Amino acid sequence: MAREGRYVFTFTARKRKKPYYRYEGILRTHRFYIEYYSLLEGQEPSRAAGNGEARIAFPVRFMELVLDFSRELGGETVEVRMSKIRGQNLYYEKPIVLLPNEVAFRRHLLFAVTVSTYKKPLEARFNALRNLLLTMNANLINILSTIVMDRYRELKASSNPAWHWHMLRVGRAVKVLYKLD
Repeated sequence: MAREGRYVFTFTARKRKKPYYRYEGILRTHRFYIEYYSLLEGQEPSRAAGNGEARIAFPVRFMELVLDFSRELGGETVEVRMSKIRGQNLYYEKPIVLLPNEVAFRRHLLFAVTVSTYKKPLEARFNALRNLLLTMNANLINILSTIVMDRYRELKASSNPAWHWHMLRVGRAVKVLYKLD
């Protein structure tokens, strides 16, 4: 019997190079990233996040939507930590969510990449994307998510400062392909 992989994701805040004055609070000086970790056999989900290097990490938007989609895939919140921003008196919630299998991980990855390309929170578009990814063929999900991970490895190694925007083009392609834009 083949063992299916389990994955954990969490959010981290990373400092921006320059403050972004359109935002208030933590978003002015920091950007949130989603980080996915693979679980080793017998490893606790709460210990996997933050130990070692993330399998994939990129800037994310609409974090509550990403958390809700993980629950629809059967994910469960294992722990919610309060993280402090270094050098400031700001805290943020850092949930650690366990995804049940490889297919759920790939669907969630593609959802997070695609949602991060939207600028405005339009509920109708998010619902259409949610329904599309929940019903999409697993083979197509596998192909698109593999493209995302390959682009991540290539662009991260190239030390291009705009690597994440090139990686997010896969999310834009999904929007165009299914007329979600």
